[in-house]
Amino acid sequence: MKIALTNLCKLEDFAKHKTYQDAMSFLHEENIEYLDFCSGDSDFDNLVSRFNESLDSEADIIWVVCGGWSCIKTLDKIDWEKVVASNKKFYGLSDFTHFSSKAVSLGVNCYYGQGLAHIKQFFPTKDSRKFIVNFLKTGNPNSNLAKSLSVNTEDLDINRVKVVGGHMLIFAFMQSQLNIHLKERYVFLEYHHDANGIELKELEYYLDQVLYTIKNNLPKGFILGRCLLKDFEGTEMKVEEINNFLVSKLLRYKLPIYYIDHFNNIISFCKR
Repeated sequence: MKIALTNLCKLEDFAKHKTYQDAMSFLHEENIEYLDFCSGDSDFDNLVSRFNESLDSEADIIWVVCGGWSCIKTLDKIDWEKVVASNKKFYGLSDFTHFSSKAVSLGVNCYYGQGLAHIKQFFPTKDSRKFIVNFLKTGNPNSNLAKSLSVNTEDLDINRVKVVGGHMLIFAFMQSQLNIHLKERYVFLEYHHDANGIELKELEYYLDQVLYTIKNNLPKGFILGRCLLKDFEGTEMKVEEINNFLVSKLLRYKLPIYYIDHFNNIISFCKR
């Protein structure tokens, strides 16, 4: 499969990114054929224009290479008719939730979890990157089962069900605008922040925004991703502590709740 590298989330020339050489070596080492639509440009309009160009390319997967803060600004400039007609797969993380939520509402297949930037930093061995390579070469994420966190519920094959979601705060906003019908879908939620001192009460605040947005449009269940929070000393909170807290807030809905480490799995937001 051929990959198109694009950038909708950060106004920068990817060729000047501090991890650019690692990113390119990863692609070459794994013999991944790619087209570069994000190097040599940092101007907002040019980055969006080149993304729209990638829709006409031979690429099968369009990879938004990093997260950031600018994706929302691109939504009114993207050629959504081309996005839908392209029949391509779109792959990204974090700020990409803006794009993927809109795309899913239009019946487009998106995949969530990893970026190309920092790939060797976060996945330092070939074995740890193998699942990403397999997806890029086959288009099939083949993720692990999501572990059940609720009583009398079996683990969930997320490759076979409809899922939507992403970064919790961004999804709350996008769903308030799009009102995606959730009855036949699971909602995937994750949250991450680089700052120290993000407390569970703050995470609850963001979860409450999601729950308010979907209170009259509940999903089949919830899938928790790996939330990343640090205490005031910079130590990461344990995943189990965060999950237990979130489950305690979601139990009142009497819906199935699952967990999957989306750092090491690719979440499919597909029309199925």
